[in-house]
Amino acid sequence: MVNYPQALNDRENLQTLCSYWDDFHSCATTALADCPEGASEVWEQLKHQSRSLNFEGSLFELCGGDSGAFRHSLSYGLTIMLTALSTLVIWLFY
Repeated sequence: MVNYPQALNDRENLQTLCSYWDDFHSCATTALADCPEGASEVWEQLKHQSRSLNFEGSLFELCGGDSGAFRHSLSYGLTIMLTALSTLVIWLFY
């Protein structure tokens, strides 16, 4: 299991976290390739809806390439959101 960085106040740790985020999306997309038709579209809709939540400090914002993103920190609310999103994806496809 990967050990995630404890602090996100420097560029290196944020880049590491964002690489995990990108890996998660790549893994999900790869896993969905073998699912019934429409599963990938549902995943893309979930990603789009998550981006549009306008949740300050979200990983979409932190890892979106915006230079101002480094001033934000990973919050408890973001952890809850990611857990809920992961649970929803698992529930939908398994």
